[in-house]
Amino acid sequence: MFRLILIVGMLFCFNAHAQMAPKHEFRGVWVATVNNIDWPSKPGLTTDQQKKEVLDILNMHVKNGMNAIIMQIRPASDALYQSDLEPWSRYLTGTPGKAPSPFYD
Repeated sequence: MFRLILIVGMLFCFNAHAQMAPKHEFRGVWVATVNNIDWPSKPGLTTDQQKKEVLDILNMHVKNGMNAIIMQIRPASDALYQSDLEPWSRYLTGTPGKAPSPFYD
């Protein structure tokens, strides 16, 4: 009887830690913008060059099986988007506070 209780107890313990595989898996990648680590490759690129680079990065990560991108949009107390609170990032245009021209659509 002790043996039966022990076996049932062990089966319960082993099953308690089993998990079902998630239906969707988070496979993400961090895209750094500070010091032009990942994007853009250097300050002062044209808007079209920046768009091409970001699309190349996204396509590469999709090809490698990633399903999430975590993009750094405030690299150094500045922003990669139009903001009333923070200036445009110098990592985009090479000049702090200067918006990309032509502006992103």
